[in-house]
Amino acid sequence: MDNSTLLRAARRLQAINHARNDLMTFVKLVKPDPEDMDDVGLSLYEETPVARILCDIMHRVDRGMLKRVCISMPPQTGKSEITSRNGPAWLSGRNPRRNMILGSYNQDFADEFGSEVRSIIYSQAYRSIFPEGQLKRGGGKTSLLQTTAGGKLAFVGVGGSGTGKPADFFFVDDPIRNDQDAQSPSYREVLWNWFTKVAMTRIHSESAIVVTQTRWSQDDLIGRLADPDHPERNGRFKGIDKRWTYINIPAVIQDPKLAKALGLTLEPPTNPDVISMFGSDPMCSIWASRKPLTLFAEAKEADARGFSALQMGQPTPEEGDQFKADWMVEYNREDLPNDLVYYGASDHAASSKQKADYTVIGCVGVDTRDDIWIMPDLVWKRIDTLQTVEELLMKMRQYEPAIWWLEAELISKSFGPFLRERMQETKTYCVVDPVTPSGSEQTRSRAIEGRMSMKKVHFPRFAPWWPEARAQLLRFPYGANDDFVDWLSWIGLGLLKQRRATDTTVHNDPDMPPVGTIAWIVKSAMLKRRKENLRAASKGW
Repeated sequence: MDNSTLLRAARRLQAINHARNDLMTFVKLVKPDPEDMDDVGLSLYEETPVARILCDIMHRVDRGMLKRVCISMPPQTGKSEITSRNGPAWLSGRNPRRNMILGSYNQDFADEFGSEVRSIIYSQAYRSIFPEGQLKRGGGKTSLLQTTAGGKLAFVGVGGSGTGKPADFFFVDDPIRNDQDAQSPSYREVLWNWFTKVAMTRIHSESAIVVTQTRWSQDDLIGRLADPDHPERNGRFKGIDKRWTYINIPAVIQDPKLAKALGLTLEPPTNPDVISMFGSDPMCSIWASRKPLTLFAEAKEADARGFSALQMGQPTPEEGDQFKADWMVEYNREDLPNDLVYYGASDHAASSKQKADYTVIGCVGVDTRDDIWIMPDLVWKRIDTLQTVEELLMKMRQYEPAIWWLEAELISKSFGPFLRERMQETKTYCVVDPVTPSGSEQTRSRAIEGRMSMKKVHFPRFAPWWPEARAQLLRFPYGANDDFVDWLSWIGLGLLKQRRATDTTVHNDPDMPPVGTIAWIVKSAMLKRRKENLRAASKGW
């Protein structure tokens, strides 16, 4: 045997020994170059900065340093290769007695992972690295692999059972198939129920859970588990994120710290399309050789919302979708005008379908310039019927609104008579005007969208609820909850309804503003206020 052959054999033995403790070396060895299978310096696998980060995460999971981790990455950037194919195979080889479960969006896709992991374990390279980590005879079913040492690797789809399948490691890979599933509240609940009732019941005190996915929605699995910006972070999913490590690796990197961690260099772009989409600050691509910045610029131009979610791990574009960020005019306490006529509206979480929503009760003031001012003392919380009625009465007494808008269905049901009874008991008189919803939430919101686009709606920047309200407007219609948007829609619809319902003969008064303007509504309402309130006192509404 000549020296070159001995050197190659020595290098291979060294690589095999290293692969037992290093996932990246393992991945390269199990994917040899078919042109020279014995040269450990050659591999079909391209080592990328992101792959190195993922391998480091898997090392920490293996050592028990990470017990709960969520990783969001763009599609087709190599996440599954490490965390769902080679990672489980490597972990099993290191300890063949380990039990693992990998879940994905359906059983067929999960079986594909099972088939690929099985192929890795059956490979000659794997046998040389982990000779004790082989599958027992008959233990190579794609949905359940069983090692000769007694370990199991199970592969299940969302909704599938985990009965009889313990998990030292539970991996979840892309549990959402497409945008249709992502925007379906019912599917998100199915996914959540599967995770909590299958994944969380298969683990023990030393188990680790790794969720790897492309982001689709603020309310996707990573959103509920780990995203600090989830709209229900202080509500239904309060505190969950504190137990999870959340790692988001975007397609276009502009953060110097992240670039340094990945070993990448940020440079000012020169391509005009890239500058148009991402600005002129230094940046780089997550995988420049395969996915250059120009490709990402093209994707953002075609679908800004989809790009923000899928490629950047930010399900809501900062500029907003239906409601734009620059439409949202903020005011300070000292800016509030004195010449306001008040209106009120409420959005009620009154049905079982709305159990995750909040009730919103509040007033707005309309000035003589047609501007709408949202009052800062908005009630926005989960409350029962008794509390809701008392909050309504309080706002009616405080602001004496010309009209209060309420969904027509609530007025006709038990809530309406109860509210009317309490108004009479407390001598609180206000015209309660029914608003009948028509079309989708997006359609209803158009009534206020036009005024916002003209920057005629003012929001209190000092109100504690404003940051969440702003985020909800930006997320709409793709957010988990739309209660604030619904309330604002009732305001818009109510103003439109009032304009049509007001007696137009008052336009003969030379002091009246042009018919149909909000200023005309304001003055008309002031003139009719005593008459309407007297009628409400005598007839109940």
